[in-house]
Amino acid sequence: MSAIASSFAASAIAGRIVVTVLLAASLSSCAATDGPLRGQKIVFAPSVASVSGVNQWSVVIQGRIFEPAEDSPGRRELIDLLAPAVGARRTDPLYRARAGYLVSDSIGNTRISVALGDQVVQLASSDAAGYFVANVPLTNDQVARLSRDGVVTFESLPTPNNPSRFSGAAVLVSEEGLIVVTDMDDTIKETNVNNHAEARANTLVRPFRPVAGMPELYRAWKEASGPRIHFHVVSAGPWQMHELLRRFTEEAGFPAFTWDMRSVDTTDAKTLLEETVKADPTRLYEFKVQAIRALMTRFPKRHVVLVGDSGECDPETYATILSEFPDRVDAVFIRNVAGQCKHARSYKELFLTESAAGKLHVFAQPSELPRRLGDGR
Repeated sequence: MSAIASSFAASAIAGRIVVTVLLAASLSSCAATDGPLRGQKIVFAPSVASVSGVNQWSVVIQGRIFEPAEDSPGRRELIDLLAPAVGARRTDPLYRARAGYLVSDSIGNTRISVALGDQVVQLASSDAAGYFVANVPLTNDQVARLSRDGVVTFESLPTPNNPSRFSGAAVLVSEEGLIVVTDMDDTIKETNVNNHAEARANTLVRPFRPVAGMPELYRAWKEASGPRIHFHVVSAGPWQMHELLRRFTEEAGFPAFTWDMRSVDTTDAKTLLEETVKADPTRLYEFKVQAIRALMTRFPKRHVVLVGDSGECDPETYATILSEFPDRVDAVFIRNVAGQCKHARSYKELFLTESAAGKLHVFAQPSELPRRLGDGR
């Protein structure tokens, strides 16, 4: 999360944040439980369902279980402490909502049960960040019964301490076609990660803004290719921000996305400070490569177009994926936010072969990109 980078340089603020987070986290239970418990919430992220064999589908169910920050006095204090560090007013409702997602209490080691029609599945325990993921097998007949308009829906089961049901969805993605893999910050959302003060404000203080022309471009791709095209976000931002970002993409008019984001335990004081003060580029790169590689493996017959920006490790990530899947990566589109054109030395060192260099397109405005993509045939 470079969006809050360097703000905690003052050791007094950092020390108070550590103490506050530790006090809040000390109330969490270490024993495995079946959740959600009272006051806890589940957010499911839109995921993919893929053909996994003859008469067989694999449905990804993923999400996060957490306790909202407003229910914790310690985390409300943490939001207060963060405000001056990010240039926000403590009483600003937009800031408090954004920061509340970031510092919400991760509920780890908790099992969640979901219902898909009349089938009940207990998922593996959530990790330290509250994140959980599972692959649930379904037959063709089950998919036909459970899906509507290409989407399989499901919901969590209530527990004795929490009667709420939280709903989720997985998109049926056919074996062949094209996947547009897109980054978030400075690719489709204005963040300005190269300017720490601007990035902090654009992440926690100001309304989110789409990169001008990108919603229209993505919709043009969708309209031109129809059902053979699928859009998937791979962002190294933490899952804590997913609900806010998903709402932003819907309101901005982007096509529907499925999502991969990073599991980061901001309940842990040390991790919170590491993530907010110095986002490790190697860690971001490794996460993105692994996520895209897993997507390529899940859909071995699909081609991809990779869309990112020059601010944070997208060129390195996409060059690696292109080198591993040269016949399936149709194009690499990089938005130029670092002032380097396609012929810069860094790009030449990453995209070494003539074929790879030919697939790289560095752009300043979305109007420079084609309005139609190949459909992955």
